[in-house]
Amino acid sequence: MSLLDHEFDTEYDLSLSAWGEGRFSESDLLYFQKPDAIMEEYLKKHGRYPGSISFLIKDSRGFGSETGFTGIDTAFLEKLATLKELILPDTITHIDLTATLEKILRDNDTLIRGPFDSFAESFAKENSLRFRPADFVFADFEDARWHEFTEMTLIFKRNGGVEIKESSSSPGSSAGNTFGGSFTHSLPRDFYLIQTAEEIAEKFDENTREAILSDGRLAAFIEKLKTHGFYRDKN
Repeated sequence: MSLLDHEFDTEYDLSLSAWGEGRFSESDLLYFQKPDAIMEEYLKKHGRYPGSISFLIKDSRGFGSETGFTGIDTAFLEKLATLKELILPDTITHIDLTATLEKILRDNDTLIRGPFDSFAESFAKENSLRFRPADFVFADFEDARWHEFTEMTLIFKRNGGVEIKESSSSPGSSAGNTFGGSFTHSLPRDFYLIQTAEEIAEKFDENTREAILSDGRLAAFIEKLKTHGFYRDKN
């Protein structure tokens, strides 16, 4: 099963995001989710086709799937002629690199993103492509006092900036209502060289700070950033 969503005019002209499991394939998509239909919608709005495309394949294990995506149909990627960014989960461990896809990646100097020590990182290195880690959830917790759930995400932006997105939600007084919001906190681009997880956690309230430090993912990720080469400048 494959599902595909799209947005226009965010960091890229066209941002695609997929979730599901098994092999991602265009044949599984509804008509309005297919690349040709999306491109025509963009053309109708802007009078041209998108000059930059980002394609995020989500780690669907966070959406109820046991396995997530395990592969991707190369023919789908070949339809994204202006692919500037490809974000892969660690569940995908192979891409059939055809001559057409290789040319697209080379001509667009496509930025490959994913977890450290993953196929995405090795794929970028083997094909002389730029690599940057994917946005990274480093803490998620519930404040029992307010029945509020918070997720903390480290975001690497296209312009080279880095920020923490703090997303909170809590159930409303009636079914289907949810209250909360998202807040962003900027970090220096070289934060991992000049700040520890403890120093970053000090920016937040006591409950959030304790959750960040007890989780440990941020501290471990900072150590990865220090030892792995990755692209940090403007895309």
